[in-house]
Amino acid sequence: MKRVFCLILTIVAAALIAGCAAKNSTSTIDPRPAFEEAKKNVEDGKFAQAQNLLQRIVFSSPGLSYIDSVQYYFAMTYYGNADYHLGVAEFRRLISSFPRSELVDDAQFMVAKSYFDAAPKNVGLDQTDTESAIREFEAFIQDYPNSDRRTEGELMLSRAIERMVEKQFRAARQYFKMGNRASARIYFESLITEYPESGYTAEALYYLAQLDEKEAKYIDARDKLNNLVATFPNSTFAPKAAKLKAKMDAKIAEAAKDSAAAAQLSGSKGE
Repeated sequence: MKRVFCLILTIVAAALIAGCAAKNSTSTIDPRPAFEEAKKNVEDGKFAQAQNLLQRIVFSSPGLSYIDSVQYYFAMTYYGNADYHLGVAEFRRLISSFPRSELVDDAQFMVAKSYFDAAPKNVGLDQTDTESAIREFEAFIQDYPNSDRRTEGELMLSRAIERMVEKQFRAARQYFKMGNRASARIYFESLITEYPESGYTAEALYYLAQLDEKEAKYIDARDKLNNLVATFPNSTFAPKAAKLKAKMDAKIAEAAKDSAAAAQLSGSKGE
């Protein structure tokens, strides 16, 4: 009997605690001071406290004139906690629910930045989030050309692209070291075609010239090296390219000499 009585007390206590918690999470609060407190919490890195306040504001006062700002800061609490994909969902909610808000461009920017920050820093790992970041930054720049965050968006887009270029370059270089010339050529050529102004283009040209040399395509190698030196004169690979070009010039001259000798020999036999 005593055990039954204790069990009943435990159940009643738990119910009271749960009821108080529920009441606290949905109770009406003064939204403006609560919002100011939440913003201060976000600035101070107290994201959990801010999230609780902002959620209560949304539940108790969904018709506020500044509810879009509440939603933006709510999304920022997820971003601040490095819950990037949850942040993306909340930023998208702002964009879809308040399409005329002055914060829509900031929200789109943060969607892209959230994907960028969610991606592994090691480019050897899956970069699906970086690919998403590139798409979202491109959409941001196209849809909001007058945004005061456009310059930052363009810079972040360049960083995201460079991350993908580095991933592709590493794969190409690995194929080169493994002796898989066909795959290395595909990756290097794709890199140059898709990202001609990247920081890896000069090095990719140098590797392609080396592949041409291995396949006795000396003229092709020389052309690539000329392109490298002319386009990237300040590259660390420019001196190497000049040295390899001299070697290709010698190979081409030797091949021309052998060809002339062979033609002369063939002509003498015909006589």
